Amino acid sequence: MNKYVLYGYGESVASNQVRLALSEKNITYDYNLVKLESTGEHLRDDYKKLNPKTLVPTLTVNGNPICESLDIMKFIDNEHPDQGKSLFPDESETFNDLLDFLFLDDSKELGASFGSTGGGISVPVLGRLLCKRSLLSVFMDYYKNHGVKKRKFIFLMVRIFRGPPPGLYEKMMYFLAKHLVYTENYLNHGKEFIYGDKYTAADCLLTVLLHRVNEMRFYDVFDGKILPNISKYWSMVSSRPSYKEAIIDYETGEWKPELVALYGDGANTFSGLLENNINNILNKEN
Repeated sequence: MNKYVLYGYGESVASNQVRLALSEKNITYDYNLVKLESTGEHLRDDYKKLNPKTLVPTLTVNGNPICESLDIMKFIDNEHPDQGKSLFPDESETFNDLLDFLFLDDSKELGASFGSTGGGISVPVLGRLLCKRSLLSVFMDYYKNHGVKKRKFIFLMVRIFRGPPPGLYEKMMYFLAKHLVYTENYLNHGKEFIYGDKYTAADCLLTVLLHRVNEMRFYDVFDGKILPNISKYWSMVSSRPSYKEAIIDYETGEWKPELVALYGDGANTFSGLLENNINNILNKEN
């Protein structure tokens, strides 16, 4: 029997997606927390040996690492075809295009897909966590040790500006609006899940992205007034046992005080801009 050990972080989009898949497949595993921005544990040599990109998650199978979240999900689905949900129902171009839209691909620019936008809207919190460390230590860690060249510059800029560099978050609001409207239209098929009547890997990806949107306090997205399909979908997937098992139960507690510091008890201060962008895109379509 394979021994699974997952290295991840509670508020990581990619880690949440893999934990969701493991939960839906009813697979047990050991878990090692790897803290990110606040301490830089993912940049240490021992973790870099497991995952040269220094990203989470990593799943070790009898000690052998699998480093990409989609690769992990495909592995467990193939390894346990008769256990839990079948996450990859087919290899059609339509399904792969949907995964590409939802996958947090580190090679893509922020905002290029819904997956990459999940990282972009997180920047205010990431900036506050990075500021728990000196600028010099962040510079040395990320410049020397981060395994994704493109991300080195982004994280250094976020630390320097203590949050999103000027204009970045406004751009993210446009990209997020565009991807939310695309998702809303995709859900017009009237099926229960994003790809049809069965829960798939695409739902693992989308559930976590919507969780991040909600976590960043864009509450209007889910009130049913402008995006009714997304509101209905979110209500359904967030009530599944796997949502609590894989996401809520693994929260580290690092994000919540930073969100309170940013927004108090209210919504994200960019909620109005996001809603305006959504309405503008919808009006152009009609």
